[in-house]
Amino acid sequence: MKFLSLIAAACLLAGCATTEPRATTDGAIALANLDQQIQQQGDDPAALELWLLRLQFSADYALLDRAAAIAKTDADGLRRAQALMAAHRFTAAGAELEAAQATPAQRAPWWVATGRAALALPSLQAEAARRSGFASLCALARAQAALGELEDADRSYAQALQALDTTLPFPAATIAFARGLMWAEQGGDAARAATFYAEALRLVPAYAAAGIHLAELDMARGDLAAAQARLLPVVIHTDEPEALALLGELHARQGQEARGRDEIAGARRRYEMLLSRHPEAFADHAAEFYLGPGRDPQRAWTWAQANLQERATRRAYLLAIRAAEALGRTGEAEALRGRMNAAHAPRAA
Repeated sequence: MKFLSLIAAACLLAGCATTEPRATTDGAIALANLDQQIQQQGDDPAALELWLLRLQFSADYALLDRAAAIAKTDADGLRRAQALMAAHRFTAAGAELEAAQATPAQRAPWWVATGRAALALPSLQAEAARRSGFASLCALARAQAALGELEDADRSYAQALQALDTTLPFPAATIAFARGLMWAEQGGDAARAATFYAEALRLVPAYAAAGIHLAELDMARGDLAAAQARLLPVVIHTDEPEALALLGELHARQGQEARGRDEIAGARRRYEMLLSRHPEAFADHAAEFYLGPGRDPQRAWTWAQANLQERATRRAYLLAIRAAEALGRTGEAEALRGRMNAAHAPRAA
């Protein structure tokens, strides 16, 4: 969702070569070292890549506040655009890219994030052919995944790992999570997704998003004990509302209705606080929450529309369609489906 994406940031931090990956540093030690680097950099805008990398693993949303400050004050237009993309403020980021006369390669992550991956693909393919390496192959894989070319994307991710040579766990964990998300949400392959999420957690045990997504798969197959074991550390160590909402659903399923209600109410408070600070960044997750345990389809519709306005991806359309259907807005749901099919028709072979 940025240029140098978080994947590329991990690559910059690690250094990349064209050999098989070595054994990685313990995830907790690597995160502690990253925190030390961040502390040493202070509020230097040049530390943005490190902040966003830490945010990816920790769900520490104070780092998003720091990125937002850069979006307002930094003199570098490309860095302002990167900070805006981190907060999912894609319209504003696009304006910054235009003003900075960004190259196609610099625009590519924005195109992918906003549902225009077909525009990004030629420059990403050319870059991967010209300089095949971890960052270029990861960027290509993201575009391929966005276009529904899942097997091609998976091969590109695998090739990226082969081009990685570092003892840091971050790049490989980032790739494992991306592959898990792709197979879970687009490929409908829960077993394959679970394998990748588990690998991401093996590399970085504190990887909050990987723990949440794997817990969702655990719950879907009825293993509530495994789900609870994954969610509790996230709830204890972060302010991640999605984990708290899932834990509330889990406790309700176990017959602990009052506890579950309290946890879901706590998740609602967290979402509303985050939405007040960074509405675009949490619009999609808030819509999912209000369609599910939050039980407020009108609020889900509001945030699903806000999300779609910033990035017209297939996933954003599907979320808005679900929200419209939950309110009985069948005409609007059909109109959205038509727009989605027109914008995201399969590419010609």
